[in-house]
Amino acid sequence: MVLFLGCVLLAIALSAFYAGLRRPRPGEPERTGPDRGRVATGIVLATLGGFLTAWPSLAIANLEPVDLSSTDTWVIHPPVAAESPIRWEGKALQADLEAGSGRYAVFPVDWSADRFEAEWDIAFSHLDRSGDEILMHTEGRTRPHRRSKLDFASFAVGLMDQNVANVDDRDHVSGSSIQACFSDDIRLRASDANLMVRTASATESGSQEIDPDFKPQQPIHIELDERYHCRMVFDIRRHEATLDVTTATGRPIASRRLDELADFTNSVSWFGVSVRGYNRYDKKLDPTRRATGYTRPRASARIENLKYSQP
Repeated sequence: MVLFLGCVLLAIALSAFYAGLRRPRPGEPERTGPDRGRVATGIVLATLGGFLTAWPSLAIANLEPVDLSSTDTWVIHPPVAAESPIRWEGKALQADLEAGSGRYAVFPVDWSADRFEAEWDIAFSHLDRSGDEILMHTEGRTRPHRRSKLDFASFAVGLMDQNVANVDDRDHVSGSSIQACFSDDIRLRASDANLMVRTASATESGSQEIDPDFKPQQPIHIELDERYHCRMVFDIRRHEATLDVTTATGRPIASRRLDELADFTNSVSWFGVSVRGYNRYDKKLDPTRRATGYTRPRASARIENLKYSQP
């Protein structure tokens, strides 16, 4: 609305300039020079219109860090206690997220779908991935079984809607989000105002158009107890989101980019961590099979040095 009003004022200013500088038409009073009143009006309107037109860019030019030092600003489920699966250990967030458990930790963001930057260090102590071997008791015997391609934990860090939805859920169809998803690869995923999930991974370029220079690579294997540094950025002026992941020594691990992103909806209200829902698991793994020793996919990670900035 501000940009539209600025454009309207600029158009009126041009009209005022034209009327003040043109020669008088037949029948109009003669004058020896420009109509100073109209020219002055044009200058005022042009100045105001230019300011309003530039305001959206000026408003997001500077980022302000969000104070995360107070744990009271976080919304955590289940509530934090000494033995809770999500808890504070000093300034580090220890999160044990089990698929379908409804566990999450988020803090509110005053974000107008325009720009943000976030950095954090993360180390996984447990991460169930598709193909992992688990022991199950069937037919009187204990046998190794491998998790199916749909039976895995995806640990998401990033912006989420009011439902704290993980974009890695197979039936994610609503809400806006920008998330780094850690599972059998490191992915940057987003669902913008078009509600179409976009992905940048080892095998997906993240470009809306075909990128002839993109060469698929082997998915990133996340090493347990390895400390990774992550930096995620979104800027509406470029309609672009990026995710860069390095080791603690600075060695590049993954660089992901999503382009041509549309505006995001105002449903984005949280930044935090969540795990994909268990209701989207492989239907062959019926809950009654818990008696066989089957366990839901789980991801445990420690997040430190989290920084988040917004206009």
